Amino acid sequence: MEHGFAEMDVEIVERALRAVGALDIDEARRCLADDLVLEFPFRAGGHPRTLVGEDAHAFIAMLPKFFDRMDFTEISVHGATPSGLIAAEYVSNGLTKAGEAYPNSYAAFFEVADGRIIRWREYFNPDVIVAAGLG
Repeated sequence: MEHGFAEMDVEIVERALRAVGALDIDEARRCLADDLVLEFPFRAGGHPRTLVGEDAHAFIAMLPKFFDRMDFTEISVHGATPSGLIAAEYVSNGLTKAGEAYPNSYAAFFEVADGRIIRWREYFNPDVIVAAGLG
């Protein structure tokens, strides 16, 4: 298979997921555009469902304040859809700072430009967030 833009974009998504799962915020930021759009269509509790730029980066940066462990597993990046978005599925086996388990399942779509993620739309079970005391 030719190593084209689509394959490189998939590698950026995989790298970002591994970094966030490891709570390696510096590595995650290297994968994210400055003007990142972070979307959570299923986010509950009156929290914003779309974060842009500095707000999106601040959200990623605060994850280690709430989690001792995120541990994304079963990462499956399916590659680009006909629209150009990259589809991925993954599972978290997290542990909150309060000692609560955080097992969630995700489906996400990513848009990559110039070697960085410019849009990350993530679908997850919001009930898990509430059960872990984070919602």
